[in-house]
Amino acid sequence: METETLSAENFSHNEESYIPDPFPFYERMREESPAYFSEGIFGGTWLFFRYEDCLKLMTDERLSNARAAVPLWFLPAEQKAEFADMIAIFERWLAFHDGQSHTKLRRHANRSYRPFSDEALEPRIQALVDRLLDDVDPGGFDLMRDFAFPLPAMVIADLLGVSVDAHPELTRWTDDIAHLFGSTSVTTEHLHRTRQSTLELAEFLAKPESIAQSERENGLLHMLRATQVNGAPNDEDNIVAQAALLLFAGVASIRYQIGNSVYALDRLATPEQRDLLMKPETAANAVEELLRFCTPVQFVGRVPREDFVYTVADGQQIQIKAGQPLMLYVASANRDPQKFPGAGGLVLDRPAPNQHLTFGAGRHICFGDPLVRQTLRIALQSLYRRMPGLHVPVQELDWNNNLGFHGFVSLHLAADQLVGAHQA
Repeated sequence: METETLSAENFSHNEESYIPDPFPFYERMREESPAYFSEGIFGGTWLFFRYEDCLKLMTDERLSNARAAVPLWFLPAEQKAEFADMIAIFERWLAFHDGQSHTKLRRHANRSYRPFSDEALEPRIQALVDRLLDDVDPGGFDLMRDFAFPLPAMVIADLLGVSVDAHPELTRWTDDIAHLFGSTSVTTEHLHRTRQSTLELAEFLAKPESIAQSERENGLLHMLRATQVNGAPNDEDNIVAQAALLLFAGVASIRYQIGNSVYALDRLATPEQRDLLMKPETAANAVEELLRFCTPVQFVGRVPREDFVYTVADGQQIQIKAGQPLMLYVASANRDPQKFPGAGGLVLDRPAPNQHLTFGAGRHICFGDPLVRQTLRIALQSLYRRMPGLHVPVQELDWNNNLGFHGFVSLHLAADQLVGAHQA
């Protein structure tokens, strides 16, 4: 199917025709159907593509974030019971709470994270980046397999204070969860695999060895246990759930963000423009632009609490019904020319504030956004500093089969040489 023939009627996150380049489709939807009701997604879902609508609806109190079970809505009632233990873990994620319960969970998570400043994490992330880059062959290596896949799970394991060597299992478990929440259609076979992975991840985070190691290292998993809000500790199941959420939210998004950014820098930026990423005074703006342009997270979901009439950015009025899912396409909003001049280009010196929606907006803004920013910056700076002449050779691109998390499964790179960490 050619890109220009892609239509809203057959759009899904698992239709391979949309995955390599969904942006022409998003552009057409912004212009022609900024709010579109899809009968085929979750039995009826509103899709929004303009920046103005996505921002307004993210912060609309008539909408709820309690959407842990949305991917199971296609199942008959008797089958849903098979996955109740998996959904019970997801329902504890602060990302799926509203109101007072969300405030309480968020406050606890923020206080637990407070000791982990950028200055404290910088050398730890850098050491893991260097450990991986020391082992690559600059003459030709797979960025995703050798670097971008292992790095996020290693970084978050180190932050939690659990075994960094468990990164292959952490990656496998969280990838199954990411496929569930990023897809618009999943098989019961995948649901069973995701259930098993979710339970294994929770068991890993709750086992005595993980608890003891995190306590010795003053890791975040321990801090979630030790921190109190208004004199009350957090519930043990909540502690495990929030740690699992951080892994789910961080592993896939950081991985694909690294790959998408390297590919975009190779295609769209001159060496002089890439230098903006390397300079302290311009690096922050360059990172924000990469997050805008290259975001792997294509959408944010919401569920209406009540029926209401919504006025779309183009002036039309639509009826939204309680319980009818909404999908807000942040990847489309981030390229809306009504908000961003030169939205379709990579402008690494775009002035601050770069008000992209990659991490959401309002009270539900992503809890792990500082870690994503810092890991992305250190990873990219290290790649280009340690590998002069780094480039993407001509190849058949290998994309993840789930548009919800848009990025590469494999991306081959080559460089002139590999400079040692102590020399870079």
